[in-house]
Amino acid sequence: MFPAGDSRFRQSFLSIRVSGVALNIRVIDCGDPAAERVVFCVHGWACSAYSFRRLMPLLAELGMRAVAMDLPGHGLSSKPTARVPYTLDPLAECVVKSMDELGISRCVLVGHSMGAAICARVAVLAPERVSALALLAPAGFGTELDLRVLRSLTPNFLSSLLPHLVRRWMIELVFAAVYGSLYRPTSRDVDEYWAPTQFPAFARAMWTLLHCFEWSAGSDWGFGEISVPTVVLDGGRDNMVVRRWVRRYAEVLPNATLKVIENCGHVIPEEAPEAVIGAIRAMIR
Repeated sequence: MFPAGDSRFRQSFLSIRVSGVALNIRVIDCGDPAAERVVFCVHGWACSAYSFRRLMPLLAELGMRAVAMDLPGHGLSSKPTARVPYTLDPLAECVVKSMDELGISRCVLVGHSMGAAICARVAVLAPERVSALALLAPAGFGTELDLRVLRSLTPNFLSSLLPHLVRRWMIELVFAAVYGSLYRPTSRDVDEYWAPTQFPAFARAMWTLLHCFEWSAGSDWGFGEISVPTVVLDGGRDNMVVRRWVRRYAEVLPNATLKVIENCGHVIPEEAPEAVIGAIRAMIR
């Protein structure tokens, strides 16, 4: 699994405690550890630090330190059975405590999809730790009707069967739905997203997130108080996130700008890393 065999990246594991639950969190580091500017990346639902493999070296080339984590339940991080670690505030706390362990006092936060809502919540709870936000295809302003439909399609009894139902070819089908025309996924990409599904606890964690994460948090959890410079990137061919959720960030956050990337699907950090770099550089200036 990534980053095996790639000397540009460093891998380590952090031991932290969130909401009374001990967690082992995998982080991937790229660039100069002593760099003044740090960019901390948080992935989306069912993804991992692998989502940022194309973005991180570009940040390092600009003299920045790039860090990406596997959230609880994902990648090679712990997959607790308790529901609490899969809710918004504990996940935001997980990001802050990981920054503490890595000696990062302040950073640019880059969040993809579900990770964007987590980064926004960090900016609410610990504004002094965030210098800017880049929200890529963000979720977080979903409506209860949308969530009721999704949850009704995944009843509790199905969670115990999911580890036996997921097949590698299903990953390829998902890719066909979520990517635009800017990037063609490779067989290695399929393997990297398929690999975590082989942990029996992974499917249960994804079910728990779907049912317990506060997907509509942006409306009531203080996102309108975020004052740091923010860029919201929207894939012009994104079929995964309801587009009004994405636009809502730009409407609610006082210092947010919205940029649409034509022909880009949902996985913006993989499909258009150069556009993300350009947005981050503009905010830094």
